[in-house]
Amino acid sequence: MKLSRIAAAATIVVAFSGLIASPAQAAAAKPGVVVDYDYHTVKVKPKTIWPYKDINFTKIHWTGLNGSAGYATAVQNVNTCIPNCAEANYKHTKVKLKFTRVRSSDCRKVFTRVRVTEVKSKRVRTLTLPSHKRANCR
Repeated sequence: MKLSRIAAAATIVVAFSGLIASPAQAAAAKPGVVVDYDYHTVKVKPKTIWPYKDINFTKIHWTGLNGSAGYATAVQNVNTCIPNCAEANYKHTKVKLKFTRVRSSDCRKVFTRVRVTEVKSKRVRTLTLPSHKRANCR
């Protein structure tokens, strides 16, 4: 009797295993972010993003991610260029990020827009994130 229950349970698991995506498949379906403006590196839920030469986001903590939007908190680092840009004098601000506008980049889905909301001042601005075109994507 116990053996038949185990066999029945195993049959159900095998029958439904094809319907449930593995963690790797689920992660692959979610859009990523181009993590450096100069390179084609794409990551899902990166901890650091360099979308521009003088602006980057560090200590990114992802609070939500689906196929059309991503939500995170982070520290925005902006080079003030005081006394000059080579000095790399950065201003650090806590921000909330909302990633949107999914497009193809190097044949992978990536977010190409981020809305940045400064936590303290509530100032909001929208930035375009880098993407790279490649022909012959399937």
